[in-house]
Amino acid sequence: MFRFEKKYILNNLQVEQLKHRLSPIMKLDPILSGKSYYSIRSLYFDDYNDTCLKQVINGISERYKYRIRFYNGNTDYIVLEKKYKINNMTHKTSCQISKEQVLDILSGNINISKDNDKLLNEFYLMIKTRGFRPVVVIDYDRIPYVYDAGYVRVTFDYNLSCSYDFDRLFDNDFLRIPLMEEGSTILEVKYNDFIPDYIRFSLQLNELYRTSFSKYGNGRLAIKNYIGGCL
Repeated sequence: MFRFEKKYILNNLQVEQLKHRLSPIMKLDPILSGKSYYSIRSLYFDDYNDTCLKQVINGISERYKYRIRFYNGNTDYIVLEKKYKINNMTHKTSCQISKEQVLDILSGNINISKDNDKLLNEFYLMIKTRGFRPVVVIDYDRIPYVYDAGYVRVTFDYNLSCSYDFDRLFDNDFLRIPLMEEGSTILEVKYNDFIPDYIRFSLQLNELYRTSFSKYGNGRLAIKNYIGGCL
């Protein structure tokens, strides 16, 4: 199922105001397990023509990306995802993979097999036929709120950074390049068919700065600028 996805850029004051408004009507995602946030690290791929990056830059309405993602540094649960985007709607397919499989992908040691998940074989085929390879790591912290009706999910993403230090993907001390000004946060609002009016009014979305900010696209450009500045 495709879901609506809208993004906004907030400052620290707006974040605290919205959290105060949302707390009485939405609950923190149980995935937090008592913590105040969780960390996300995603490794993105693109082909040798940088097709995914060009689609983002040119604002192509229908596009997709492959990424490998894990949370809080936990390598016991890693997922390969294919994220589709059509205008303001998104959809994801995913399968769980192991740390060893990720290392094999990074080293080019891949084999299509009937024992693999369908998505994994599709991804392997893209590597073999279109030259998909690692291009950027996106790292950030997230505070998630959820509401069952309409499957509404409101997240605050902050401390955004990127890296091309793929050999140390699973390490904490790898290169990080900031993606936003200090104090900036990305608000993402995701829902299926509708968002209840009292949540919409609490968010006051019409008063916020709507953005098409792409973590992937901005990460790729930040790396290009960083490398160019180091030459």
